[in-house]
Amino acid sequence: MSLKHTLDNFNVFTPSLDEVKSFIGDGLALLIERTLNVTNQTHLKNDIMASFMQYYKEHCTDSTLLFPGMENVLKELYSNNVNMAVVSNKAHHLVHIIIKELGLYDYFKFVYGGDSFDEKKPSAKPLLNIVNSLNVMPENSFMVGDSDNDVLAGISAGMKTIYCSYGYAPLKKSKSDYVVDNPLDILNFVR
Repeated sequence: MSLKHTLDNFNVFTPSLDEVKSFIGDGLALLIERTLNVTNQTHLKNDIMASFMQYYKEHCTDSTLLFPGMENVLKELYSNNVNMAVVSNKAHHLVHIIIKELGLYDYFKFVYGGDSFDEKKPSAKPLLNIVNSLNVMPENSFMVGDSDNDVLAGISAGMKTIYCSYGYAPLKKSKSDYVVDNPLDILNFVR
């Protein structure tokens, strides 16, 4: 919605939802660049990014919902003292807004964005920072995500990986240890 709103303001054609979904996961700059490559209007990138950021900051939770069953999964894992963290490639201040508005902060030990470290997913650095901070071994940890960047980061960190097929992007460059088709299936692997 935020991307469409911004592109409409610049009279730029919006690619199909499936096409835009395939652009998600590597951060805002690449999302905008990939979208503008479709229409050969990359010269608008900086203006569109600035406009998008302003609009998205104000509206990032307008259409954001948890997948059905996800809050039950978080409650179950939290009640079992499973340490959880969020690692997103979105800017940290936006991740903070989303997690806060959804009322999820209490579940997580750490909440990081793409600008929290000098490397973002698919780098293992953010994940290794978390497991080191928790004093746990990567091989005793899971990376749960819905993109190649998530799975590749988990593999690079030496973690077990769970791919959520109900999320944004099908895997194209990686293969996870496990695949779940709905949030509740995560509990079959993580307890």
